Amino acid sequence: MKHLLLLLLCSCAIAAEPPPPRHGSLLLAVNDDGFSAFHNGRYQSADDLRRAMLAFKDTQVAIMEWCVIAGSRANYPSKVTELIGSGMTEFPRRGDELAHTTLKRMADAGEHTLKIVADACHEAGLACYASLRMNGDYAESLSGGSFARYANSSFWWRHPQLRITNAAGKSGQRFSFAFPQVREFKLSILREVVQQDIDGINLDFQRHPVFFGFEKPMTDAFKARYGIEADGISQDDPRWVPLRYAIMSGFVRDVRRLLDEAGRAKGRHLGLSVRVDWKKYPTWGCDIATWLKEGLLDYLVIGQHGLGGYDFDITPFVKMAAGSGCAVLFGEEAILSGHDRTAEEDRLIAAGKMKPAPRSLLTREHYEKRAASLRAAGTQGIHLFNETRKAMLSGYSP
Repeated sequence: MKHLLLLLLCSCAIAAEPPPPRHGSLLLAVNDDGFSAFHNGRYQSADDLRRAMLAFKDTQVAIMEWCVIAGSRANYPSKVTELIGSGMTEFPRRGDELAHTTLKRMADAGEHTLKIVADACHEAGLACYASLRMNGDYAESLSGGSFARYANSSFWWRHPQLRITNAAGKSGQRFSFAFPQVREFKLSILREVVQQDIDGINLDFQRHPVFFGFEKPMTDAFKARYGIEADGISQDDPRWVPLRYAIMSGFVRDVRRLLDEAGRAKGRHLGLSVRVDWKKYPTWGCDIATWLKEGLLDYLVIGQHGLGGYDFDITPFVKMAAGSGCAVLFGEEAILSGHDRTAEEDRLIAAGKMKPAPRSLLTREHYEKRAASLRAAGTQGIHLFNETRKAMLSGYSP
């Protein structure tokens, strides 16, 4: 009887189902961080947001990933966490105040940013994935603590014991996924977003590693497995990898189950994707091979943590995904140089004492040249991150 039940469960498993390419042979996905365009004033209303999504109507872009949080606060009216910037009267930068003012005005008017984006994406013929930055909270030392107050949730402030600790026991800024409470907090946000008419969820591991340290659940697991204390063991020691794999794979399975439950209610498949670093993913706890084998992912974005313009061999991941049904996308990072403006720089620029720091970006020629080599490597698509130049994307056909 047990074998029959297992067979029935396996036969009902939902196979990988990436969105199909659109107006071309390569699958093109774009990530909008859900904050920068509010910060710079490009999104100041629901109409602005809707028009931005409709601009992709006749392009090759098939997937819009809309990030739903900054730090661990939301850009939509959430019951799980706070709205970005809520509770503040003085802000780190002018753009931070503008973003909060816009998002609060929209929330007060009953306008849900993710719903607006999803509806407009569907009108334009795009799939809409809600993107979760996996560990994006900010250090209290940044901007005198003002940006942590702006972006980090009350859950973060209330639970310093759930953050990553180093070998000396010192707590850092990021949550540790070793704690069930952290994983549940992340899942609770995702349970809210699947209530909207989205097509899937993207887990962005590149924003921001790391995910585990020397917390007691980790050191206890290390001792139980290897019979020795973790004291003096490097974080890069490969013996940590299977311990991290076990925890993070449990979380990814939970997300997949959440999507399957929501999908059954909606009568359609809801996708799951992840964005990881091509080299560092094992130390982050990302067991890609198992996720593919179990059919958890619909598309896999392989990039590099850091500024763009990088190059690496993606063929091992194409081979790893062969037969899984999961599409493999090369993850481009548009920014080649520059940094986010600090609060002090913003004050100097506002006073006319400093010019904005320049940033260099990948050009259309860069993208097209790189796309040719990616085709040859067997990549099914390209994922664009920090690429907000809609005019350029409207004609980009890799």
